[in-house]
Amino acid sequence: MKINHKVIALMTALAVGAASAATTQTTAGTTISNTASASFTDPANPASTAPLTATSNTVNTTVLPKPSFDIAYTDGTADGNTLANTTVVTTGAVPGQSIYTGYSVVNTGNVALDVVLNADTTGSAVGATVQYYYYDSTKTNNLGAEITAGGTVTLAADNPATTGTDEGLVKIVQVITLPTDPTKITPTSVFGASPEGSVTGTAGTDPLVTPGNGYATGTTAYEDSKAVDTDLQFTRVTVYAPALDNNPNTPTTPTNPVDSAGNPITDPTKIPPVTSVDVPTLASGTTGDNTPVVPTPGYVTPGAPASDPTPGGTPIVPNVAGDVQTAYPKADNNNTTPDTVVFTNTLTNTGGATDKVQLFPALADGTPDPAYTFDTATGTFTNSTTGVTVRFLDPLTGAVIPVSTDPNNPTTAFYPTVTVPNGSTAVYRTEVTYPDTNDSDPIQPVTVKIGADSLKDADLVSNSTTTNTIMPPAAQFGDTTPAQGAVNIPAPVQTVNPGTTASPTATAGYNSPDQTDRTAVFPMDVVNNGQYNDSFTLSGSVTIGGVAVPVLYYDANGALLPRVSSDSNSPDYNKFITPVVALGAEIKVYAVIDVPTAAPAGDYTVSQTAVGNYSTINMTDTNDIIRVAPAGSIAVAKFVAKAGVAAGSNPVNGIDNPTGYTATGANGAKPGDTLSYKIIGKNGYNTPVANFALCDTVPANTLFSSVALSPAPSKTIYSVDGGSNWTATAPAAGLAAGTVICVAPDTDSNSLPDALPAGTTLTADFSVTIK
Repeated sequence: MKINHKVIALMTALAVGAASAATTQTTAGTTISNTASASFTDPANPASTAPLTATSNTVNTTVLPKPSFDIAYTDGTADGNTLANTTVVTTGAVPGQSIYTGYSVVNTGNVALDVVLNADTTGSAVGATVQYYYYDSTKTNNLGAEITAGGTVTLAADNPATTGTDEGLVKIVQVITLPTDPTKITPTSVFGASPEGSVTGTAGTDPLVTPGNGYATGTTAYEDSKAVDTDLQFTRVTVYAPALDNNPNTPTTPTNPVDSAGNPITDPTKIPPVTSVDVPTLASGTTGDNTPVVPTPGYVTPGAPASDPTPGGTPIVPNVAGDVQTAYPKADNNNTTPDTVVFTNTLTNTGGATDKVQLFPALADGTPDPAYTFDTATGTFTNSTTGVTVRFLDPLTGAVIPVSTDPNNPTTAFYPTVTVPNGSTAVYRTEVTYPDTNDSDPIQPVTVKIGADSLKDADLVSNSTTTNTIMPPAAQFGDTTPAQGAVNIPAPVQTVNPGTTASPTATAGYNSPDQTDRTAVFPMDVVNNGQYNDSFTLSGSVTIGGVAVPVLYYDANGALLPRVSSDSNSPDYNKFITPVVALGAEIKVYAVIDVPTAAPAGDYTVSQTAVGNYSTINMTDTNDIIRVAPAGSIAVAKFVAKAGVAAGSNPVNGIDNPTGYTATGANGAKPGDTLSYKIIGKNGYNTPVANFALCDTVPANTLFSSVALSPAPSKTIYSVDGGSNWTATAPAAGLAAGTVICVAPDTDSNSLPDALPAGTTLTADFSVTIK
């Protein structure tokens, strides 16, 4: 069999050409030259084994441009997507963050191309910037030289003669930088971009004459020669959505509790347990309760400062559902220094990543309250109008929580900052200090709304707020007024007559008329100017004639208020309990004093005290005056000497006769005998009687003999004209009948009779001689 070598050679050449065409594209402009040949046996020498050849003419063919290009993810992810369905997604991005995506611009044709690069942001929120850079593994984030918007990436045609290298591939990096302007980025914002390449055609009508880049002049070609915007490769970016829950102290131990720096809290005593506290929420009008409290779930923050007005710490009642907690401080009766209450708050993060959160007093809309100024050095927020200050403290150390200065924070921190890992709860303390200028004037609650703003969002607006409220006490006690409130009226006076009985209406709690009875009644107001219900213990007394007389308290219906103790021997027996007075309300009571019947005349100041049974506010009223009117009479008795008469056997006008004297007369006397009399005057008034003198008239048929006081005072004065004129010289014996002779002590030497003290007597010995 003879082999046709010409056929074999042709078949071999075609096979080689077909294989080459399947794996590479010949570069445009390449000339393909081909010369055919024939191999045959020399007909002139048929026996020859050496074939003869004949060659054809040479045919030259120029390879024309076949342009094509693509942009693809460098990691091989399939492209041809939209912002909505791309699988290349970055989640939880924060303001100012840059997202880097690698792409390859590939020349899949056989001619060099200048690809114009732009960003397609269809469907993206506005505000982000998109930039492109040449890939450079030696640079930070692999960013080489920047490709400006609308810039050109030049792609060489791949050289089929080289292996392992694609001269038609250029790597680039897309950088999406999110905005920091809070008006342009929110947790619901979606950003994204895709590089989009285009090539402007440069080929003429005759490709052999003007092949250009293979695309017709005046046309624009896109990736893989597809229609514009149909072969894209988006990167989608979703924004971090803070998930914070700012709360009061919770009844249960928080999950994964951490301190302000994000460190685990292993000491459970640093988180005050919610157990039971006594708070003043007893219903108003409740009577007879001097411990007006209700056991309620609550807590006391450990380590209460000295300025906390409540010994051991103020009880605080959290209401997690209402996102508020309420403190009920007592009064410290120290109005020179401000009071302080320390709350425990918690902040839970379920956002999926560690978050840094700044704390501040906030308005209802979550923005920082402009009424407060912040001092970074001390960590103190100060409200110059109300005088309230706020500090946020670490639960472990009690130190002020500082402002974060971490340069990696997505947004700048301006206020104290806590770090909260995902799934953890930060525990922090809120120290609220408020003025305590007095405990009487009406006072409003001290309310601080606390904002918690994530540094992973762009705005300075709280992501979750909670409220701490202080209910301060205030009260007044004093004389009643027509309007609500109590005043200390200058010297309110009640005049009483100790010689009468107690007023029958006074025991019913009503006012008693002056001078018609011996009961004084002062209407009083007990005013609760504070912010919680309270009852008050009332007590008072007045010392009259050396005797302490208690004040009794009646309600407006005439009922005696309940006593603290029913034991009359107890010091609390004369202490009385008001009904529970609602916050912002007052009650009227009556202070009733029954003056003793022997009370000396004069003005006596009543001292009253009211004490808040929960608040401990101590109030006094010391300006009410009881004026005891003069009451009584003067009694005078005259006795004559008579032997054998026993003392007290013959009293006259309530005055007992002395021994040897009688009021019924002597047995008889002869001329020349002396009649001896004792004249006794008694002051039955409740007050001294001024100018008190004893007088007697020389009887008919007698002559004056002598007169003297018994016992004799330091000085005695006399009058022989009925008291008109006085002298220290005793009258001479022999004065005629009808002469009025008076005698009196003058211990102050003012030549006038002294006053006779209440309840005392003055005795004079008076004698005459019978003619």
